[in-house]
Amino acid sequence: MNFKFTISRKISLGFGLFILVVAVVLFITTRTLTESIALTRDINERHSPALYHLNILKNNVSESVALAENWVLYQTRSDNPSKLKLEKLVKQDIPNKTVDLSAFTSGWGLEDRLILEEITEEIQTLTVVYEEIKSILPSFESYSPINMMNAEFLIEDENKVDTISKQLYEFIGTLIDRQQKVISAKSKLMAESFSRLLTELVVIFIFVLFSGVIIAHFTIRSIVKPVKFLKRILLYLGKGIFPTTTMNISNDEIGDMSFAVKRLVEGLKRTTEFANEVGAGNFDAKYEPLSEDDELGRELLKMRDDLAENEKYLELKVQERTDEVVRQKEEIENQKEKVTELYKDLTDSINYAKRLQEAILPGDEAISKCFPESFVLYRPKAIVSGDFYWFKEQKNEVMFSVVDCTGHGVPGAFMSLVGYNAINQVVKTKTNPSEILKEVSKLATETLQSRDAGEMKVQDGMDMAFCTINPATLMLEYSGAFNPAYIVRGGELIELRPDKIAIGAYSEGVTEFSDINFKLQANDIIYLFSDGYADQFGGPDGKKFMRKKFKALLLEIRELPMLVQRKELYSRLVEWQGRESQVDDICVFGIKITADSMQN
Repeated sequence: MNFKFTISRKISLGFGLFILVVAVVLFITTRTLTESIALTRDINERHSPALYHLNILKNNVSESVALAENWVLYQTRSDNPSKLKLEKLVKQDIPNKTVDLSAFTSGWGLEDRLILEEITEEIQTLTVVYEEIKSILPSFESYSPINMMNAEFLIEDENKVDTISKQLYEFIGTLIDRQQKVISAKSKLMAESFSRLLTELVVIFIFVLFSGVIIAHFTIRSIVKPVKFLKRILLYLGKGIFPTTTMNISNDEIGDMSFAVKRLVEGLKRTTEFANEVGAGNFDAKYEPLSEDDELGRELLKMRDDLAENEKYLELKVQERTDEVVRQKEEIENQKEKVTELYKDLTDSINYAKRLQEAILPGDEAISKCFPESFVLYRPKAIVSGDFYWFKEQKNEVMFSVVDCTGHGVPGAFMSLVGYNAINQVVKTKTNPSEILKEVSKLATETLQSRDAGEMKVQDGMDMAFCTINPATLMLEYSGAFNPAYIVRGGELIELRPDKIAIGAYSEGVTEFSDINFKLQANDIIYLFSDGYADQFGGPDGKKFMRKKFKALLLEIRELPMLVQRKELYSRLVEWQGRESQVDDICVFGIKITADSMQN
């Protein structure tokens, strides 16, 4: 039986080496950490607390000496805080601290213990001296010169406080130095232990790196490289490309995979050749499935037979669809020609209606003849407009008006024709503005409501401002239906307010309008207008221009010549509108009373 060095065995060998290295690293690290923990525990639990208590004891002795000197040199009461603190140090803090130190001397040497006993004896001697000072100066009244001299002798005598405290400082300092040296030595030992660990880990790392290179090289040659080769072959097959290189069959699972891929490539080549034959229309091509379970092979054979049957059926369907597409294309082209012709006829009709509407508007010469200083700003929203202006000189009066019909475009234009014809008919017999508005409203209502009473009644109408001027007397008569008139005199704007009644809107009963008489003066400017200018959206916030801004604009341009005013109104409108669409028809009619107009 041949031995197979399979992939699983290769991987097991690699993992075994890895586990062995990890175990060695873990053992060395654990040993070093154990030693370091023991040293750290010894420092933290014995030497560092002992050093801490020695420093506190030294501070307590130093403080007690200072407090004893204060007791002797300064006359104070027995309950003075410094005296009470000295008693506490002598009776509690210093004795307790020596007891605390004894708890950490288990690891000390004989010499250190003897020094600690010397410290204890010296502290007891110092305590006796402090008690003697206290007996000499027990109260405030005991501070006599003799007593203070005796007490000072105890402090300054070399055999008493000064000598004892110096000896204590020396003993305590010796123990502090020794404890610091012990801590330093053990810390150094810990550092050396970690340095040794680092060296050992570096050696292990180099070994692992070297071993890894060898294992990686072996793995690449035996596993990775063949797998990449198979991957490249499969990627080529996924793109429809057959490999041209020869595959080596090794004695492991990858060799088995290579053999299977080789058979797959050979089978796919035969399948591709068969599919190409069928695709070229050769439905007699032969093909043998790879095995009895080759579902793809059986489906390819079935596909060949189905394609042969469907070819004839599809040829018939294609011919039928081609005939249908040709018929539909001809029908679409005929419909397109009809729509184009209808659009052209409609556009021509609207343009002709525009020419008709412009023809009924008064010419500039007729207006300039009566009022040399005047202008008309007329800007329809569409080709035709629902706004129009009217002007006529009759007998000793000049009549003019601005009319805003409901809607704009073609519907508005129809309404403007109704209004224009009604005004021309009424002024033949009427000259008073209110009567003219009344009769125009009546005629418009009759025109718009001429159908049977049972049908829906039209609610559309017109807003109008109508004025007459007697050039001889400069008397202006005004009547308005929703549309006001503005008169600018100097720096003041005077508004002639209209009646809130629309012209031609359906209403029961008789409609009455009111007249306003106004005495004009030289250089007065009269403005009639529709609501299109003030209702235009624009500006930085996309809001309406509003009549308040419109009034301010008229006052701002009042001193300009009338034709220049028209240009300024137009440029301000374009600037305000910006990218916004025009929302309504716009008409502004301006007349200035000058000496020439009064002579006319």
